[in-house]
Amino acid sequence: MTANKSVEQTSLVDKLLNGLKEIFAPNLVALTGAGILKGIIILLQTFNIIQPETAEEFILYHIADAVFYFLPVLLAYSSAKVFGANQVLAASIALFLVHPEFTTAATTRTGDFFGIPITDVTYTSSVIPVILIVWAQSYIEKAVNKILPDMIKGVFFPVLVLLITGVVGALLIGPVGTVAGDALGGVITWLNQFAGWLVSAILGGFGMFIIMAGGHYALIPIATQNLATLGYENLMMTGLLPGNMAMAGAALAIALRTYSDSYKQYSVSASVTALLGVSQPALYGVAIPIKKAMTAVIIGGFIGGLYAGIVGLEGYALSDPGLAALPAYISPDGTWGNFINAVITILISFGISFAITYIGKFEELPEQEIQEITATDK
Repeated sequence: MTANKSVEQTSLVDKLLNGLKEIFAPNLVALTGAGILKGIIILLQTFNIIQPETAEEFILYHIADAVFYFLPVLLAYSSAKVFGANQVLAASIALFLVHPEFTTAATTRTGDFFGIPITDVTYTSSVIPVILIVWAQSYIEKAVNKILPDMIKGVFFPVLVLLITGVVGALLIGPVGTVAGDALGGVITWLNQFAGWLVSAILGGFGMFIIMAGGHYALIPIATQNLATLGYENLMMTGLLPGNMAMAGAALAIALRTYSDSYKQYSVSASVTALLGVSQPALYGVAIPIKKAMTAVIIGGFIGGLYAGIVGLEGYALSDPGLAALPAYISPDGTWGNFINAVITILISFGISFAITYIGKFEELPEQEIQEITATDK
């Protein structure tokens, strides 16, 4: 009985990961381009080549940030293909969810829908809610298709799908998915009050899943408040740093192990962007497709985060945790102990993840999957 359950659980995990791979693969070219551009912007600002609040910074930042901000639209389109739903209608519903006026109404709680309050939810940059909504859309389309007579399907099918999916998504499915992410963030925040060292380890090893669920949004106000009141932050800058570095280590190891030139180039760029604090290309293009890499990221990030928590690592500014953000770990009193601990955290996380991924058996991804990830045709 136990063996059968194990097989079922493994199959479910495989199915989930395969689904995520198919959803993210078409979007990796945009995520990679935006991730690299964000890294370049960080470097340009670090070396004072461009200044904050200038036209140069504004245009470059928003070119890169638009991909992440409107990510739900890209994910809706690719999710619809996976779930067998209409891709244009799915993208249209995602556009509604990230519409600035809808976002304002939801976050300020100024309205309701026939007495049903609009939940305080922000869908920009989110992942899980829109995937769940498109999954529901696939079933809504089947139901509408059965109910409508053929004579009026051409007119009323898109109307009903947009209406039903938009309302159900905004009032039920989206909030449920977001509440789950907020609950994760709330647990992390609560635990941080009693065992901060453990929180750093959890965020280091499993932060990628919390980010995918949108739970990191619940952490941002806490981190910002700590910086304002305490002068330092020991939640995001401490926990997400080892996770990003572990992602970079796994991506570099894959780059050295793979025989595919295109995937080697992709993995190198994903490693560099993760080192600079932008880990999405490495997450969706390396860790999710390759189980060994994901395991390495979890272990390396957890151990690195555990070290960061035990030594009491602190960040003195909020930034994408990476090499370019190292000045944010320099203590205002001029001592270098905190900075050195940040460097050690990086070396631990990167080194362990790299070693686990590089050493031992390596299974090359199928050529078709590599082409989807790297957006190449051969």
